Amino acid sequence: MVRPFPAETRVLPNADADTSAEMRLVQRAVGGDGRAFATLVEPHLDLLYRIAARAAGNAALAEDAVQEALEIVHRRLSRYEPGTSFRAFVAAVAVRRARTLLRAELRRSRREATAPDSPQPATPADLYAAEETARKIRAALATLPEKRQRVALLRLDAGLGYAEIAEAVGTTEGSARVLVHHALRDLNERLRDLIDGPPKDANEAKRSEP
Repeated sequence: MVRPFPAETRVLPNADADTSAEMRLVQRAVGGDGRAFATLVEPHLDLLYRIAARAAGNAALAEDAVQEALEIVHRRLSRYEPGTSFRAFVAAVAVRRARTLLRAELRRSRREATAPDSPQPATPADLYAAEETARKIRAALATLPEKRQRVALLRLDAGLGYAEIAEAVGTTEGSARVLVHHALRDLNERLRDLIDGPPKDANEAKRSEP
């Protein structure tokens, strides 16, 4: 018969084990261990690509944003505060970098659009509709104050909790909840046409009446 461990020697889950392992990786990465840094960020890559794609609205820009964000995180790793969310730390950098690249891309696009004989490639209707929806979402985000943009992306795309969002934007958890509430309310108002669908014309409205 298998005897159980005595109470004083039974192995219990250690709530700090993951944090301690993460901090060891951080210390090794700060010391120049490239493999430690790769191990540290690898679990967060899918998250970073997802929020960068949403923030930039462009897969190529998202790829660049994540690569540049990882470089920034590596340089600033010594600033990471032990005991805080590393996921929130890297997500905040990715969001800021994606928004910076998007602004640069929009400036470049405007310059090209005003250049003579600027080519206008044809776009299939389904791709156009998808891009139009994405454009409206980006435009709605762009109308929000910078802090509300960041918390909306961190909440909706990164799936961060309020405590993690608070760490990422440098505020309290209570303030983060308020920011997220206002950001989502503002987005809902600006995207009302997407949520409710296009309005019916007068004839269609009459036909649909009982």
